[in-house]
Amino acid sequence: MEPGNKFMPDQICLFAAYTRDGTLPPYTLYYLSELTSCGFTTHVALSGAAQVSKETEQSCHDRGIILWPRPNTGHDFGAWQHLLLHNCAAGASRVLLANDSVFGPLSPLAPIFRRMQSSAADVWGMVETRAITPHLQSWFVCFERHSFDAEPVQRALRQNFVNMTKEELIWHGELGLSVACRAAGLGTDALWSDRNGLSGTLFPAINPMHARWRQMARGRSVPFIKTELLRDNPFRLLTTPEWKQIVTSHSNFKPEWIASYLRTNPPRTRTTASNLKGRLLYNLFDQITGRYTFPGKQ
Repeated sequence: MEPGNKFMPDQICLFAAYTRDGTLPPYTLYYLSELTSCGFTTHVALSGAAQVSKETEQSCHDRGIILWPRPNTGHDFGAWQHLLLHNCAAGASRVLLANDSVFGPLSPLAPIFRRMQSSAADVWGMVETRAITPHLQSWFVCFERHSFDAEPVQRALRQNFVNMTKEELIWHGELGLSVACRAAGLGTDALWSDRNGLSGTLFPAINPMHARWRQMARGRSVPFIKTELLRDNPFRLLTTPEWKQIVTSHSNFKPEWIASYLRTNPPRTRTTASNLKGRLLYNLFDQITGRYTFPGKQ
């Protein structure tokens, strides 16, 4: 770590990734490199492959990233639990839970960490939404040590995720983790939230990573695009082809990484399809907010 680096040397990232053949795609390796550059020792639960490809093994070794191959069970929470059972978070002053469900970052992460680490929050994430119940979206949640050790949080992370359906994992994992934070009296914060201001009083709760995707991707506060959005487009947004123009404007993240992913990963069948009302609502929000860049927290 270079002199003057304000990031703690014992920050740990527990990263959940899926691979069919033991190879991490370039966009995930780039994300991991960004996390490493922010001072995180990163442990990757590599689900779905018994062995790691030599290319991925070497790339991660060069970046100081530690790989943990495992069966594909329990989705992200099962992967994080696997790393916790191997004591990967032991001694950490800060624990970040992250996964490979996003393309990005489309701008550097270091300014984001500096901004949020100066806040008084015990737990913070990229996105907080009122959908179902107020919660931090679990694809990026950062805990201070005392908040991670809080008994309600640990109890939430000790659940038997292996036998849960995807819907159960959302309720007991993603939503349950934020409920546990509230039960422990922990203060939470996010780069984007609809709990306050006009978003929280005038508009219905929606997933901003879909309905506001262009606003997020063009800004520097939540510089990510959900893979699900571009692959499946569940709300049939008319603007998703614009990702090429948006990503091209960023020099470090390469648009060909997304193009390659979309060529080899066809749309997935959803158990619950969006309805006409939802599609109209999401397209309306996208049309309104897509004209602007989200400035984020100052």
